[in-house]
Amino acid sequence: MNQFKKGLRKRSFFKVFEQGKDGRKVYKGSIVPEGELYSHYSLATVSCFVLNKRGEVLVEKRSMNKKIAPGILDIVSGHIDNNETPTQAMIREYVEELHDGNQEEREKAKNEAIENLKKLGELHLICDKKGYYVQFYVMLTELTTITTQKEEIKNIEWIPMEELFEMIRQGKTGIVYDKKLEIVFQQVRETYQEIVKGKEENSGTIRCFR
Repeated sequence: MNQFKKGLRKRSFFKVFEQGKDGRKVYKGSIVPEGELYSHYSLATVSCFVLNKRGEVLVEKRSMNKKIAPGILDIVSGHIDNNETPTQAMIREYVEELHDGNQEEREKAKNEAIENLKKLGELHLICDKKGYYVQFYVMLTELTTITTQKEEIKNIEWIPMEELFEMIRQGKTGIVYDKKLEIVFQQVRETYQEIVKGKEENSGTIRCFR
């Protein structure tokens, strides 16, 4: 294998979908013909509503140094890269964005996500004529230590679930609103209620089942 091909294999790419099915891969930094990606394909992304015991959602304020949507409020999100499944991508993003500390913290965060992450609905959204495939998740965190990824996140705050949903409806976050998101909102509510009920029935044991 020559060095050129070897170098291509190491490049990261965006995985894209066509009508909900695996389509092809577009390398980061590559030139895509005008309109081709956005009219026929969707960038594949993941987003997670990270809850605490009080029913609040962790919201990030993106760094002002970000090229895309600087300073915008968002939940834990990212692209699906390098042959990952959506769940693998979501676990990676959760650890990278919120637990960028020492190895012990990262391992605890990874294990928590593996145990508690629950897959919700998936949506195909259009934003500024760009297509996005989004797989949503929800999970409850009990970790008290949060070390954010400084180059990605300016700060974080916990916002009551219903207040965040209304902010999304009003376009005050980076989450593109679509009426289909109401189904996801209801899934988040129901999951939280399951967690609370499970905690009461299991003497403090909290777990989201896939």
